[in-house]
Amino acid sequence: MKNKIKRALKRSLMMVFDVVMLYVCVMVASYAVTGNLQLLHTYPAAVFAIIFVQVFVLGLFRVYHIRLIDSSLDLVMRGAGGLLFSSLLILIFMLTQLKEFEFAFRVISVYAAFSLLGLMGYRVIYRIIMSYQVRSVARNGYPRTIVYGAGEIGLQLSRQFFKKKLPYHLVGFIDDDPSKQFSIVGGLTVLGDSDNLADMIRANQVEVLILAITNLSSEKMRIALDIARKFGLDTKIVPSLFELEQGRKSVADIRSINFDDLLGRSPVTFDKTPIREMVTDKRVLVTGAGGSIGSEIARQLLSYQPAQLLILDVDETDLHDLSLQLHNYQSEFSAQIMPIVCDVRNASKVDQVFSQYRPQLVFHAAAYKHVPMMEYYPEEAIRTNVGGTYHILSAAVRFEASRCILISTDKAVNPTNIMGASKRVAEMVASLFSNEKTEIVCVRFGNVLGSRGSMLPLFLEQMRAGLPVTVTDKRIIRYFMTIPEAVSLVFLAGALGSGGEVMVLDMGEQVNIYEFAKRLVKYFGDGRSEVVVTGLRPGEKLYEEKLSDKDKTIPTDNPKVFKALVNGTLSHDAFEQFIQDIYTMESDRLVAKLCELVPEFTYQGPVNLPGKQT
Repeated sequence: MKNKIKRALKRSLMMVFDVVMLYVCVMVASYAVTGNLQLLHTYPAAVFAIIFVQVFVLGLFRVYHIRLIDSSLDLVMRGAGGLLFSSLLILIFMLTQLKEFEFAFRVISVYAAFSLLGLMGYRVIYRIIMSYQVRSVARNGYPRTIVYGAGEIGLQLSRQFFKKKLPYHLVGFIDDDPSKQFSIVGGLTVLGDSDNLADMIRANQVEVLILAITNLSSEKMRIALDIARKFGLDTKIVPSLFELEQGRKSVADIRSINFDDLLGRSPVTFDKTPIREMVTDKRVLVTGAGGSIGSEIARQLLSYQPAQLLILDVDETDLHDLSLQLHNYQSEFSAQIMPIVCDVRNASKVDQVFSQYRPQLVFHAAAYKHVPMMEYYPEEAIRTNVGGTYHILSAAVRFEASRCILISTDKAVNPTNIMGASKRVAEMVASLFSNEKTEIVCVRFGNVLGSRGSMLPLFLEQMRAGLPVTVTDKRIIRYFMTIPEAVSLVFLAGALGSGGEVMVLDMGEQVNIYEFAKRLVKYFGDGRSEVVVTGLRPGEKLYEEKLSDKDKTIPTDNPKVFKALVNGTLSHDAFEQFIQDIYTMESDRLVAKLCELVPEFTYQGPVNLPGKQT
C-alpha cells in the first residue's frame, strides 16, 4: 500500500512539472509567433485546456509509468506520440474556432516543437546527470568488473548498472565483433576483444569477469576462464538464452560458473505455439515422473496449463517429492496434479489408471536407462523398456488418448547394449500401435547433464570426497544437453512429429569426456583429485551415433529437430505372444529374442556378475 501511494505521488509530481513546462512552452510559442504574450491574457482558459488535454493524452500513452531514471527510447516514442497526437487535436479544434489556418498552424507547430523539446529534454537531462553520478561516485565497495559480450545482454547489464541495480562496478566491455571495437555501448566503452582480455584486466584493475554471451563456445569459455583464473578473478555468467526465454531468470540474475557451463552454450530457441496447442486444457499423463527427465517434463508442462497433470512412477518417494514441488510445498494431491504410484509392468494397474483418468496426452519416460547395469540384468531392461512400453501404449490406444510421446535414446541407433536395443524395440512398439486416433511419436536424444546415473554427478561426488575422477577411455566422446533444454525440444519434436515417426534432436557439438573431466578438476577441484582411466564398461561405446546425421535423417522446420529414417517392423500376433511370455522367460531367451527383433544389435555377450556363486 505504501509503495502504491509513493508511486502515485511521484507521478503526480511529474504531472505538475509537465504542467509548468507546458505553460512555459505556451509563453515561448506566443512570443515567437506574435512578439508578445497577449495570447495568454486573451485566452487563459484555452491555454489551460490545451495543457490539460496534453497531460491527459500523455497519461493515456503511459508516459507517467516510466520512471525518470528509466528514460529511454521507449519514453521518447511514447512522449512524442502523445504530444504530437494531442497537438493535432488542438490544431483541429483551433481551426474550427479561429478560422485562421496560418496563424493556428504557426502557433501550434512552434508550441509542439517546444513542448516536445521541453518535456522530453528535462527527462533525458535527468537520466544523463544520474548516469554521470553513477560513474563519478565511489564504487560503494562493488568490485571492478569487465563484461565479456557487448550485445543485447551486455547492453541490459550496463542499463542495470547505471540504475544502481547491479552489485558490480562496470569498467567496460570485451567483445570479439570487430565492428564494436572501441565503440560505446550503453555508456560503456568496448575496450578490445578476447585477445586483449589479459591486458584490459591488468590496466583496469579488474576483480570480476562477467560472461554475457548466451552462445559462448566451449573454446572461448575455456580461454576466458584460464585468463580469469590466472589473475585470480571471480568469474560470473548470465543465465542461458533458454532460461531467459522461459522466464525463469532475468539478465540481472548473474551467478557463478556452473559445471555444465564448461561445455559451452548453444542457443535453443523455438516457437512454443505447437506445444501450447498440444498441451493446453488437456489431461496429461507422465510416466517415470520421478526421474530426471520425467520430473522436468512435469515441471514444464505446468507452464502450458494442462487441464490435469497425472504424474506416475513406481518410486513413491521420488513421486511424493515431485508432487510437493509442483504444489509449491503446500499440498501433496490436488484435482489438477495427481501423483499415481504404479509399475508400468503391471498391465491391469495401467489399464485402471487409463480407465479412471482418461489421459488425452501421454509422455512415456518410464524406463531403465543405465547401460552397464542393464548388461548385468538384461531381463529387467527388456521387461520394463519393452513390456512396460507395450502396456502403456496399448492402454493409450484402447482408451483413445489423442497423442503419445515415447522418450527414446541415441543408444537405440545401431545398438551395442541391452538398454539401447530394448529402446529400439520400444520404438517399434510405438510404430505398431500408432493410428489415426492415437498418434504415437518417438523422440530420441543423447546424454543430459545432471541426470541420475550420468557422469557429472559421479564426477562431483568423486571430487567432493577427494577421490580420483574416473573416465573409462581418453577417446570417449558424447553429445550433451541440459535437462530443461532437452525436455523443451522433446515437447517441440513431439508436437511436430506425425504418428509412427521417430524424431531426433540435434544435441550440439561432441564433447571429449576425458578433456571435460580435466577441466572440471582444474576449475572446481581442491587439488586432491586427478583424472584416471579405468577402461570401457560393459555395453559402452567409444562414440555415440550423431543423431542428426543428414544421411540418416530428414530436416524439419526447426534446425534442432529431425525425422529419423528407420527400418524394422513387428508382427502383431507374434509380438503379443512374446509379451505374454516376457515375465516368465529366462534371461538368455529374452536376450535371444531381443537380437531377433533388432538385427542391427551387436550383442557383446553375457556379463558375469562379480561374486556370483555358480
